[in-house]
Amino acid sequence: MFAPLALQIITVIAVIAMFALVWGPRSDDSDLHGREQGGVEYVAALNKLLPVLVDAQSTAVQGNPVAKDSFKEPLDAVAAVDEKFGSDFGTSNRWSGLRARIETLPEQGGEGLGAFKNFGEATDLLLALYQQVAQASGLRNDGDGVISYLQDAALEEIPAAIVWSGRYQDQVVITSALTPPDRNAPQETYNSQAAQISAAFTELAVSRQVASEAGGDVASDMAAAVDNSGSGTFSTTLLQSLDEFQRGIEALAPPGEVGLSTIPRVADVAKQRAAAQKAAVELDPLLLDELSSQIDDRKGSADTGRVMAIALLAIAILATVASLLFLLVSARRSRSETVEAPPAYEHGNLDYSGYPGGSQPPGGSHSMGADPYRDAGRDARRERVGVPR
Repeated sequence: MFAPLALQIITVIAVIAMFALVWGPRSDDSDLHGREQGGVEYVAALNKLLPVLVDAQSTAVQGNPVAKDSFKEPLDAVAAVDEKFGSDFGTSNRWSGLRARIETLPEQGGEGLGAFKNFGEATDLLLALYQQVAQASGLRNDGDGVISYLQDAALEEIPAAIVWSGRYQDQVVITSALTPPDRNAPQETYNSQAAQISAAFTELAVSRQVASEAGGDVASDMAAAVDNSGSGTFSTTLLQSLDEFQRGIEALAPPGEVGLSTIPRVADVAKQRAAAQKAAVELDPLLLDELSSQIDDRKGSADTGRVMAIALLAIAILATVASLLFLLVSARRSRSETVEAPPAYEHGNLDYSGYPGGSQPPGGSHSMGADPYRDAGRDARRERVGVPR
């Protein structure tokens, strides 16, 4: 009885150990993917604010007024998502400071280099917020190759491409407005003007190079994501949008070019930057949708693993309980069917087989049949006392 029960208990212990090994990682994976989906939702709201801020910077650099109402809708969108996830991601304080800064930008006025610096500080803070969301949500550290490459493209490279493309255009405007060095001016003045022009060309070249590298990194990330994808392909719409983005970036900032010998025409750069930014704004939501789909697939697998672990544990426990009940019922039935042997004759173990017709009756009593010896003794007594037979 106890051997099968012990075997069942050992089996349950083994199953519980397996359950713990499966449940822990699967539960962690499911929680991680839930946080990652929150990160995707947060970034989708940031994507509404980023192009508006970059466009406002270009407007201010050109000396035009920036409408404060243009920020209201995207600011409200980010505020709503930060209220939902800010405590988990630790972004609330950073976002509060950034929002206050953006809301004061239209009132600061300024143009040219002054506006470029004021808005540039805000865009730097916004890019830093992207990075914090990527880190805090777990997207940046996800070990899955597809998710890793998609998040790098959507959360880092495309926002950087939008920002640096805008800066490139704005620096073209600023550089075009600089006065060429006056050779007839005093040497100190000439040197100062020449140094200013040289610094402007350097910053212009750096901005174009960073924008070009960001666009190239997006293409590399997507190629790596395709290689790591089980299906090997993404949607046609996504790939077409990626192609539009690449062409836009290459038209604005041709790959491989670092230095600038002449200042590009402001109108040409503005048109190219608008096309590149439009392609980036259309591509990023598609990347986020694909990223969300990949996360859902991983989360579904993790949830299925947790359900299977629970089912396995439940089956093992039910089997053990059923076995225990079966053993208890079997033991009770065996005791009820067992009959003890009858006791020996109380006055001695007499052998009645020699007596005519005699045998030990059930229960140890004599047989109720005729006994000729007993009858003969009774007849002799009757004759002595004159009693007829």
